[in-house]
Amino acid sequence: MTQEVTIGKSDVTVSNALGLGTNKVGGHNLFGDLQDENGYALVKEALNSGISLLDTAFAYGNGRSEEIIGDVIQDYDRSKIVLATKAAHDPSKNGEFNNTPAFLKKSVDDALKRLKTDYIDIFYIHFPDENTPKAEAIGALSELRDAGKIRALGVSNFSPDQIKEANADGLVDVVEDNYSLVHRETEQFEFPYLKEN
Repeated sequence: MTQEVTIGKSDVTVSNALGLGTNKVGGHNLFGDLQDENGYALVKEALNSGISLLDTAFAYGNGRSEEIIGDVIQDYDRSKIVLATKAAHDPSKNGEFNNTPAFLKKSVDDALKRLKTDYIDIFYIHFPDENTPKAEAIGALSELRDAGKIRALGVSNFSPDQIKEANADGLVDVVEDNYSLVHRETEQFEFPYLKEN
């Protein structure tokens, strides 16, 4: 049975509750002994099996994961795929986190090229930096949403206070955080705010 899930207040709908995280697709900087051909095969198998959400990031292979996904999706109906990607690691600063509007706007344009698409369904700030006001960073992404480059805005690895700061103008659609059977803190510290907002 297919479950329809709408991402926040956006018009992005995921037609299956299960997505594919792709840090091991092209993530040579994160894992040893990865083969690109296996990454290509995995993404194809996921799409052929009905998974529509592909979650990637610049940090997965310094863009290589996005490139592999971009190659694969050329053979599929793009309108049936939900692409989520993330950025914060600034290569010009040895991978330091950067949330400045200029960096995020460049990151989106670069990701669009690697993914070989003209829009990203969900774009996350991958990690918070120390200095950029979070609402300012989200405001920059909102401009890209207005331009049609992004459909939904998200934050990842943000603390509860950082989530609230980012969502000061009600523009955040989705939060991607550490939540599992082992890590349950978000139920107490984030869920009440997320449900309300």
